[in-house]
Amino acid sequence: MKRIIPLVIIVVAYVLFLVFMVAPSHGHHEGGGVGELVTGHLTDHVIEHTHVNPHDNILLKQLKGINNAIAHVNETVLSEKLLGIFDMRITKWVMMMWLAGLMGLGIFIPLAVQIKKAKMGSESRWVNWWESLIQWVHEEIVEPNFEGKYAKKATPYFLSLFFFILFCNYLGLVPGMATATGNLAVTGGLAVLTLIGIIGVGVIKQGPLWFYKGTVPHGVPFVLGIMLLWPIELIGLIIKPFALTIRLFANMTAGHVVILIFIYLVMMFNSYFVGIGSVVMSLMIYALEMLLVAWLQAYIFTVLSAMFIGSSLHAH
Repeated sequence: MKRIIPLVIIVVAYVLFLVFMVAPSHGHHEGGGVGELVTGHLTDHVIEHTHVNPHDNILLKQLKGINNAIAHVNETVLSEKLLGIFDMRITKWVMMMWLAGLMGLGIFIPLAVQIKKAKMGSESRWVNWWESLIQWVHEEIVEPNFEGKYAKKATPYFLSLFFFILFCNYLGLVPGMATATGNLAVTGGLAVLTLIGIIGVGVIKQGPLWFYKGTVPHGVPFVLGIMLLWPIELIGLIIKPFALTIRLFANMTAGHVVILIFIYLVMMFNSYFVGIGSVVMSLMIYALEMLLVAWLQAYIFTVLSAMFIGSSLHAH
């Protein structure tokens, strides 16, 4: 019970912080209502200059200074589109992905050093906890979908995929931050990597003819296969990453939308009874996001990617 109390306090503080964070924007979007509120919090934007107030505290001044430094890079070095098409300016989603990547480096590089030094096994609970997670990903996600030697080779990629998504999901639950996996471009990029893995592994393992023999069942007449079954299977191949993209995006966005709507109800009705109910429901949704959704979506995306890529090791 004593361990639960600090967690409840943190969650309550988070919801109250959200209320105060949303309240100023409500005045700005008063005419737009909840639609503009949700859109403003869930859409991406390029990092731009912000005014540094002399009355800001030291921490806020430092954060604004970093923000303005990034904005300067956007306006100078990255102002021109790459190849005239791709906008390379740094956005809040990019910052979240960088932060998730830095978290991975900050956790797993020291972890690897400690494991290497502890020849007989580490006694640190921190090290053992992360080792158990790594072993779980290997045994529950990679091994069931890859044969012996291929499982060992595939494990680093799926570990990186799982923990990157997991860190992005949890960063989105921190006040003032954003969920990178709640953006179609991010989930689409991860799904494209899965598609590249499917095609790459299939071609390397079975040769260029994998595009036909790896998708059309063995024994089907060539004319029937090339005219009917192959186009259907090809569409199915393309649908796989599309389904991964939408599934992760929708699930990570839905929870945040519900929390924002419950908080908006407090300002809309100006009622203590509605406020109590809204905070309680927001807490429940937040707890569900933290304890289940963030983990579950990272697991589902990774395990489906492992299934799709692993299946390309063999002909249909």
